Amino acid sequence: MARRQGRRLLIPGVALALLLTGCEGVGVADPPGEGTASYQVWGLNESSSELGGDDPTVVLNGDLERDSKAFFAVDGRWREQSFVLDDASADKVRALAGRLPERTGDPHCERLVLVDDGLVDRAVAVLTPDADATTVSAARLAD
Repeated sequence: MARRQGRRLLIPGVALALLLTGCEGVGVADPPGEGTASYQVWGLNESSSELGGDDPTVVLNGDLERDSKAFFAVDGRWREQSFVLDDASADKVRALAGRLPERTGDPHCERLVLVDDGLVDRAVAVLTPDADATTVSAARLAD
């Protein structure tokens, strides 16, 4: 089945609720196989996201300290199955370990989503911040 391109259409009531809570729904993109890239980092709204199935959708939690926008941008390099963050980006992610619920207002937010903010925003990978990790990498969402 063809994967829906772009933002998922949400029923008006759900769309309004997401808008009021600072959440945004995006589709899932196939990441590049290799090379360097930059992505925006958002919190993952676990309860509203649908990561499996034919039409995966990711609902994003924004950073309340940044008016519900993305936390920051990260840089890194794609490997076979993951995106490995550069040292500066990894330090930013480590600093969020254990702080996502307070920063997003979502008590269940424990993971981050990397979003390609090109013409149409699309999620490409997820990761869990770990303050003790020596290497920070994100797992692909689509394969």
